[in-house]
Amino acid sequence: MEWDKLYCIVVSTKNYNVEKLEEIKKNSSYISWNNPDNFISNLEIEIFKSFMGEDFGKKELFLEVGSYGNIVEAYENALRKLLEKERKVPKERYGDLQEYLKEYKTSLDPIEDWDSKYDEIHEILGEYYLLAMRYPKDRLAYEFNKLHYLRIKSFYDSRLPLYISTPISVKNLGF
Repeated sequence: MEWDKLYCIVVSTKNYNVEKLEEIKKNSSYISWNNPDNFISNLEIEIFKSFMGEDFGKKELFLEVGSYGNIVEAYENALRKLLEKERKVPKERYGDLQEYLKEYKTSLDPIEDWDSKYDEIHEILGEYYLLAMRYPKDRLAYEFNKLHYLRIKSFYDSRLPLYISTPISVKNLGF
């Protein structure tokens, strides 16, 4: 994708038109890149479109405190779908996660499953999952949780308003 044509959507607790963009980037927002080749970007765009409909990309959206629980729920549902193919750690093993990981890795064939040495255990939505972390396509659930779901959930839990911008050209962001 050409750099000049790349654009993004700012998801923030403040209107970037009023606040300085540098201030918004300090833990009160994140940037969702509109990249057709990126699964997470497309997933998030679909979530926004499902709530904003035809207005998505044409109008800014400013949601009052506590009024976007349905968006948080949509993020959770998307994350649950991503986690369906992941290996869940049995609840009885929550007390010894490192031992469980060690047992799992030693049970695998070192030649056939050579990339499993990169597997890690992460807590997502209150449960633990054994996630493949070797390749970017394997880390979709981890990345979506860390970079998107946890941020929007923290905005909601902190009782902050939510601002979703119209698409902004990278040239206008000053990167």
